[in-house]
Amino acid sequence: MNLSKYRLNKELLIIFDHLTDEQKIETAIQKYPVKDVKNIFTYYELEQYSYAKKLILDKYKNSPEDLYYCARDIIGGHWPEGEPTIMKDPEYAYYYAIHVIKGRWPEAESVIMASPECAYLYSRDVIKGRWPEAEPTIIKNVTYAYAYSRDVIKGRWPETEPTIMKDIAYAYTYSRDIINGRWSEAEPTIMTNAEYIYYYSRDVIKDRWPEAEPTIMTSPQYAYYYSRDIIKGRWPEAEPTIMTSTSYACLYSRYVIKRRWPEAEPTIMNDSYFWQLYKDGFKL
Repeated sequence: MNLSKYRLNKELLIIFDHLTDEQKIETAIQKYPVKDVKNIFTYYELEQYSYAKKLILDKYKNSPEDLYYCARDIIGGHWPEGEPTIMKDPEYAYYYAIHVIKGRWPEAESVIMASPECAYLYSRDVIKGRWPEAEPTIIKNVTYAYAYSRDVIKGRWPETEPTIMKDIAYAYTYSRDIINGRWSEAEPTIMTNAEYIYYYSRDVIKDRWPEAEPTIMTSPQYAYYYSRDIIKGRWPEAEPTIMTSTSYACLYSRYVIKRRWPEAEPTIMNDSYFWQLYKDGFKL
């Protein structure tokens, strides 16, 4: 028999082979972690013993995590005696619903909906649709409000938009993935950040965004990206900023101007790597 798949070694088996089934159960539960208990039970075919359930419950009576794993991996199904403890933790109550009950668990829903993350996951994976009772909790967390809009509602969620539009990253992703177009109400927030101005211009507007250019041109990195990917050519107004960076001055020369940029060379030559890259690009 291949012992490796059970994570058991010969020394352990020497100990267990001389024990009665009840002694095996007691020793496994008292001395080994849950994952090893599962392997010992499987190897010795001990799962059917009700005596094991009592010992497991006594040992892990205060641990929702361990009782969930015992229900899933050792008992292999509903375990009413362990449920009062499991349902104290939103995360493991969600896991128990999806992996053990394989459906809704009404008795635990008040606990699950107290966590924005677990309420979102339960809606998506267990209910497979909107969960109105949990939405007041989900809406308080911008990460899961966005995810709930995307994965559960599969469209705009007007009630959460005032929260989402205050977060630069999620305002951008919401406009890109949910609205699928410009979101004028969120643009004052997005245009305060050079990185997300670039992303929003590239992925949402798909063109220049003149109102935001004074901000993006303050960043050598994103001014370079914007000129390369949005303008697709030189951007004279941003060049004083770009040439302050050895790396982006070099890249701007090679991939936007596509010829030498004498004004930026004193900066680029301060970095041996980018100076060599610059010289190689123009065969100097």
